[in-house]
Amino acid sequence: MTAAGAEPPTISLRPGNNIQAAVDRHPPGTRFRLEAGIHRLQSIVPKDRNRFEGAPGAVLSGARKLTAFVRRGSVWVARGQTQEGWVNAAEFCRSGFPRCARPEDLFIDDAPMLHVGNRSAVGPGRWFFDYDADEILIGDDPTGRTVETSVIPRAFGGRASGVVIQTLTIEKYAAPIQAAAVDAEFGPGWTVRNTVLRLNHGVGVNAGSGSRILGNRIIDNGHAGFSGSGTDFLIAGNEIARNGYAGVDFYWEGGGGKITESGGGGLIRGNCVHDNVGAGIWADIDVHRLVIEDNLVFGNADNGITYEISYDGVIRNNRVADNGQRGQGWFWGAQILISSAQGVKVYGNDIDVPGGYGNAVMVVSQDRAPYTPAVGNEIFENRIVIRNADARIGAVTDVDADNALVAAGNRLYSNRYHLADLGKRVWFWNDAEADWNAIRAQGQETGSVVHAGIPQKTSLTCPSMVHMDKSR
Repeated sequence: MTAAGAEPPTISLRPGNNIQAAVDRHPPGTRFRLEAGIHRLQSIVPKDRNRFEGAPGAVLSGARKLTAFVRRGSVWVARGQTQEGWVNAAEFCRSGFPRCARPEDLFIDDAPMLHVGNRSAVGPGRWFFDYDADEILIGDDPTGRTVETSVIPRAFGGRASGVVIQTLTIEKYAAPIQAAAVDAEFGPGWTVRNTVLRLNHGVGVNAGSGSRILGNRIIDNGHAGFSGSGTDFLIAGNEIARNGYAGVDFYWEGGGGKITESGGGGLIRGNCVHDNVGAGIWADIDVHRLVIEDNLVFGNADNGITYEISYDGVIRNNRVADNGQRGQGWFWGAQILISSAQGVKVYGNDIDVPGGYGNAVMVVSQDRAPYTPAVGNEIFENRIVIRNADARIGAVTDVDADNALVAAGNRLYSNRYHLADLGKRVWFWNDAEADWNAIRAQGQETGSVVHAGIPQKTSLTCPSMVHMDKSR
């Protein structure tokens, strides 16, 4: 036992040491320093207040290195591969990604290869896991290359409180779809900071009540960068980029990250969320009072920020641009989407709709009781640049009986618009397109102004990311 007030011990762990065994031997509150090098095939259930800190160059990897191959015609075969993880959401694999739900990945020189559905499809950049024969087949000559396959599903998890994980690279875990390499959902008050979470098949990090996810690079994960639920969490100062390589249907779920079933107190602040295969930031299913502020959100395949079947969100002071290139048409693919949600305030945002695709801010109300009709939403004091004549801003429902309720129950006001043509009908309200005069005639856009001409677009690059854990 550590004496009261004494500094907890710090245990140095080198690659090859069993980290879980060290945790088991030492009391709660012990600090562990992971020395430089690759710590392979480790899965850790911490004790309360454990701290895990990586020395420069320390990597936690869930992957096994493959070195013994036999050539068979045009493919190379690694035998004796008995790992087989949990398969989730196989029905949501996109066309061209037949094994997106299989958590095992194959990496050549840190690049994930495409997992194909049968032996005959193996070729350059494509591989196949024959689970019945315990064989991995690859279509690239492994000579002189680093070939790895993910094996372990999780780096950290459990129910301990107050765990800190920092300055590590955590990569190549065989996390199933919707599961995370670092899972803080059931352990209150975890902190993950200054860490790279990359190339994990499912999700990089899952936040729970009291989590602090600060200053990380959450990049190039298979399904999504982050997930989360619970209350009073903070996700701040992270770069969240290029997640979604596994090929999951991102209209179902995937991309930058999603929060679900949160009772309040959550804050997503000051992140740079870009180029994800899916939505950028997504709140979905009974999320209450989530604040999304001061983020830079750009280049994501679907909506930039989505607040869906949830309540009383605040989306403010974000810069949101160039999202929605792969949106589903209709009024989807918005820079900011309020989807069958109530009481959301959208204000102070700098919104830039690119030429050729995307919408601005949309309220979409569908038959999704008890969250609908979507009313009580306010869109105000935003700067909105619309470079695309087909883009829209407004409110729409596909429930005919709700048209009047949705039109009367939401508000646009005190916004500043920049349009190429003041006569364009860029608004949609009460089941009809509207130009500037028509939308104002319906009592909307009071205090708003519209400018002719499109300003030059400023650079979209991530700033230097910093911790943003100040109190609100």
